[in-house]
Amino acid sequence: MKGFLEYFKANRAVRDFLDEYSPRLRRMAVICLLGFVLFFGFSLINGQKNEPEMTSSDKSSSGGVSVDAELPIDGTIFVDIGGAVKAPMLAELPDGSRIDDAIKAAGGLKKEADMTNINRAEFLIDGQKVYIPSYALDEDGNIIDNSNASGTDPGASAEMGTQGGKVNINTADSEQLQTLNGIGPATAQKIIDYRESSGRFSSVEDIKNVSGIGDKTYDKLKDYITI
Repeated sequence: MKGFLEYFKANRAVRDFLDEYSPRLRRMAVICLLGFVLFFGFSLINGQKNEPEMTSSDKSSSGGVSVDAELPIDGTIFVDIGGAVKAPMLAELPDGSRIDDAIKAAGGLKKEADMTNINRAEFLIDGQKVYIPSYALDEDGNIIDNSNASGTDPGASAEMGTQGGKVNINTADSEQLQTLNGIGPATAQKIIDYRESSGRFSSVEDIKNVSGIGDKTYDKLKDYITI
């Protein structure tokens, strides 16, 4: 090694070459280094741009959560249809259905169904309760003839919630119930709610099953109500 260095120092041609070209060699080395850095940087950037973006389905399959996922819309509603229908049920119906559709789903009406205040064309909403009231029946299962001495049309007074001058607690609306002594709007609504949840009254005394109506109130009502 020592001999090589001595030869290198003694060789005039080598020294002249280095004296003439060493600045150029240094510049070339710097240019090559910069070129390498630029090439490596562009390659890295292009690689990131070309990386495929993960889709919502990829996120789902890989356990990720996509915030853009839409909830399914089933387009159905559920309606509780009861009372004087052949098959009371929780009916699943298409959104936009009417009361008439719920009645059909429940097998149709029973013969004692009182449709006086029921609007078949009314649109239904999800979770709605539809109750079809009933006319009073005799022991043979026939609708009671409610004709009276005033000569009104048979059954007309029952449709209005009265019968022979008495209030029919099975068919009367809130306003008619409030004509009774001691029955205000709140109690009238309780009577209607009881009818809808438990069915028609089997006897006038059953009205005592309604919250707020005790023996004293019943004694005031019994001569003015019927079923």
